[in-house]
Amino acid sequence: MTAPLAHLDMTGRHANVRKLIVGVCSGLLLIAVVVYFVVDNRSHSDTDSAKPQGRQGLPYLPGKPIPEQAARAAQDLAADDVQTQRAALTPEWEGALPPGRLLAKGSHLELRKNSWHEEGGYANAQAMLRKPGESAQRFLLAFAQRDGAWRITLAEGIK
Repeated sequence: MTAPLAHLDMTGRHANVRKLIVGVCSGLLLIAVVVYFVVDNRSHSDTDSAKPQGRQGLPYLPGKPIPEQAARAAQDLAADDVQTQRAALTPEWEGALPPGRLLAKGSHLELRKNSWHEEGGYANAQAMLRKPGESAQRFLLAFAQRDGAWRITLAEGIK
């Protein structure tokens, strides 16, 4: 496995450092938003009723319906075309990832109905990712509004 920053071109060091700083700051902001939702959800009196009986883990309270534009971004992330996949991401995250395909051809990403939680231009929703030949995997997708559109800025596997 190569080092996480091995793909940076040192000839454009300042531009890459700027991209890295913006990406890290965006990631930290996103983590703060996700933590806010988790802490806020835990403070509600009905938190225990939202957790399925006999299961461990953090509760995830029902949210709102998924906006159409966010659903399209999730579908684009699993598109067969590499450029379509990468266009689904925020510019900060797209620039921080190594070039190339993000998900295998034939992958399918479906957002969980009524799992949308939004505040201040950031949001999250649960999703199910199905890759060809592999078991389905649950994800928490984080979104940020960029240029009036929802873009994916983080994907975290959920066990």
